[in-house]
Amino acid sequence: MVYRRLKIASFISVLCASASAVGNSPASVWISSEYQPNAAQWFTDPWSDKEIPYQLSEQPALEWQKGASQEPDYGVTVDAAQTYQTVLGVGSSLEHATVYNIRKNKTPQEQYEVLRALIHPTDGIGMNLFRITIGTSDFSNGTMASPKPAPADGWYSFQDTPQSKVSLERHESLGIIDTLKMAIKVGEDSNNPVRFVASPWSPPAWMREGNSMVRGGAIKESALDAWADYMRKTVEAYQQAGIPIYALTLQNERAFEPEAYPGMKISGALERKMLEKLYENFHNIGGKFGEEISIKLWTLDHNFVYADEAIAQIDALKKAGKSNYLDGVAFHHYDGDSSAMAKVHHAHPDKDVIFTEGSVWGIGGGNPNRGLQSVIRHFQHWSTAYIGWVTMLNQDVELANNSPYDALGKVGPTLLIQEKGTSKQWYRTPEYYLIGQLSRFIKRGAVRIGSQADALDGVYQVAFKNPDKSIVVILSNANNAPVSAGVNANGQSVTTDIPANSLITLRWQPDAM
Repeated sequence: MVYRRLKIASFISVLCASASAVGNSPASVWISSEYQPNAAQWFTDPWSDKEIPYQLSEQPALEWQKGASQEPDYGVTVDAAQTYQTVLGVGSSLEHATVYNIRKNKTPQEQYEVLRALIHPTDGIGMNLFRITIGTSDFSNGTMASPKPAPADGWYSFQDTPQSKVSLERHESLGIIDTLKMAIKVGEDSNNPVRFVASPWSPPAWMREGNSMVRGGAIKESALDAWADYMRKTVEAYQQAGIPIYALTLQNERAFEPEAYPGMKISGALERKMLEKLYENFHNIGGKFGEEISIKLWTLDHNFVYADEAIAQIDALKKAGKSNYLDGVAFHHYDGDSSAMAKVHHAHPDKDVIFTEGSVWGIGGGNPNRGLQSVIRHFQHWSTAYIGWVTMLNQDVELANNSPYDALGKVGPTLLIQEKGTSKQWYRTPEYYLIGQLSRFIKRGAVRIGSQADALDGVYQVAFKNPDKSIVVILSNANNAPVSAGVNANGQSVTTDIPANSLITLRWQPDAM
């Protein structure tokens, strides 16, 4: 099919708070494009880099001209004086499958270079927020751990029995602890400090009604004190290993009990009881638990469709005078619409909303809840972060992966892919560059700023002001033809194109002249 070039202009007007503003620095421009998104061939016979139209490709800087763009059909007004949420970070996960492939066949220096490709703010894509697991997740293989877990599939927590100590020993044996410490080192060396969000897929089996991490029923209420102590000792063990935890979610996907890997379905009311026990333990209420642990506590960690349950949970906490027990609500994207995060924010603006799990491929086509356009929408809907899920798999996708998503066609290509066999080589997919359009340019501490836009199918936008005062505008185009864009700031304008099925990032310093 031949597509007609869309003669559409987008108009971005930046309203400066300072009356003395006289001009902007030239606008730097980067573009990345989708290419064969979610195709299994990325694992088997990857396309050449030369076939990907744009890969965080820097374009010539745009010089500002006096006056506005002429007769724009698509308008965006960016108001730097209108501020919204502060950004915590952009990143992905460092679960066992990813760690296994970061390490596979590589020297420590070669592993460092893989992490550097993710974390370095200019030579890599500037990620600084990583989700890690408490025990095993679906994308793991605990049968490789030592000591070997009792379950045949290798699922493990950090405490096998009520009498045993909480221990990271199995994580250590799999190289997870060393890799997390290396990620911290890369962040320090790159002046881009990383933070970790930790999530359990299940409490220890002995705490659950069915004495199993898989299809084991809910946690026993009689075990809630022991669970809170387990979580305390887990955080302390990570800290002692040199890995500080920034935030905890109480339970991964708390409304879902999978058939074949750890998970636990609990009600919002039971999760609230867990939160109360955990907060009181961490903050040593009653003086019997130990030193105070001050980290963020987030509930839900599940899909958009459960937003009303999260609101009800916060309502109950506030009625009980315990609003301070909860810092935020974490979301995944497997059911519902991203706007649910805004609903929670508007109901309880004192609580953060955080997107903690969901991989994306391409720009997203006609589905606003998929692709990189969905990440733009998450930020528009008040999320303080974006965290992808599973960063690096092997061409043999079943390696270190006991999940149901262990074959071609069941799992999408990851940002990075490790070559099979004894090779130490790895490569990037287009999604690496696409997410880099956000993670490299939206700095921790950036504030989302006003950006009101006309409706246009397939085009989304978001704007931020970084701590260094630079303005960043990101636009996605899911159409099969380019979109002409006119950008106006301080009575000046620049023009450029957003290529078909691409993401474009513009960055400039206001008031530079």
